[in-house]
Amino acid sequence: MDGLNELNKGPRVKGSNNKDGFGTATLAVKDQNLPLTESNKENSVSLVPDLGQYNKEDFPESYSNAKFFVIKSYSEDDVHKSVKYNVWASTSNGNKKLDAAFREAKEEPDGCPVFLLFSVNTSGQFVGVAEMVDQVDFNKTVEYWQQDKWTGCFPVKWHIIKDVPNTLLRHITLENNENKPVTNSRDTQEVNFEQGIHILKIFKDHPSKTCILDDFEFYEARQKTIQEKKAKHQLLQEKVLSGEPNDAVMGKKENVAIAKNASEKSVESALIKEPTVASTTEVVKANVDVKPVQENGSVTATEDGPNSVCVASAC
Repeated sequence: MDGLNELNKGPRVKGSNNKDGFGTATLAVKDQNLPLTESNKENSVSLVPDLGQYNKEDFPESYSNAKFFVIKSYSEDDVHKSVKYNVWASTSNGNKKLDAAFREAKEEPDGCPVFLLFSVNTSGQFVGVAEMVDQVDFNKTVEYWQQDKWTGCFPVKWHIIKDVPNTLLRHITLENNENKPVTNSRDTQEVNFEQGIHILKIFKDHPSKTCILDDFEFYEARQKTIQEKKAKHQLLQEKVLSGEPNDAVMGKKENVAIAKNASEKSVESALIKEPTVASTTEVVKANVDVKPVQENGSVTATEDGPNSVCVASAC
């Protein structure tokens, strides 16, 4: 999408970039810094989570048993959705791997939390720690990811939200991944217990001055723009498939406005869909034209490597 490619960092980070180069990232940031109306500004601010519910001093860093997995997201947009909706989604294989780990952990008599260590592909940092709180629902799909290919999702609870640079974690190597630094992990790479506890302590103790919550309004504006572009693209696809003339499409403007208002009032309910129920495509059926959107989901990624890939999950 024009100016809305995946961002690995928001404007809080000086010199933020995306995978297509600095120029595109600058354009995206510039577009999203356009003045907001007073009503939009109030709605945006009201959706910013209270930082006080994260990074708590009493969050335990010692466990008798726990599982840890690195999560590599394609974009920070998807991390924003995860924090906002307390959900995540990985690739098909990633979902199966995490689901199996969660089910196994639930069999432990003394408890065994499953922690997810979040990083955005090529960002040079980790952005927080969430806990998997239920198994994967393979029959449920949400439509607010940056891309559209992710199916299945599961609920998460965020415990720590802060920017932790790779330099603080690079010395931790994983025996189960050819002794590579944890910062070079692929999506859903499991971290052994001892190293996981060490990473958890680093996350908790790091006195970070920035986090994704600083950019929440920025990502709220991007989410709205992305949704509008997706709706336009869906309308264009329907037009091409049905051979509908341009004037017929233009005659749907009134329905477009109604659908847009409805989606803004209930983003979550409008976006979540079951495969057996009518999709959001039908709700926003009358929107305007746009280029095809890339798929959204979790993939793998190596630290700052040009060929690394990562997946975004949410539910």
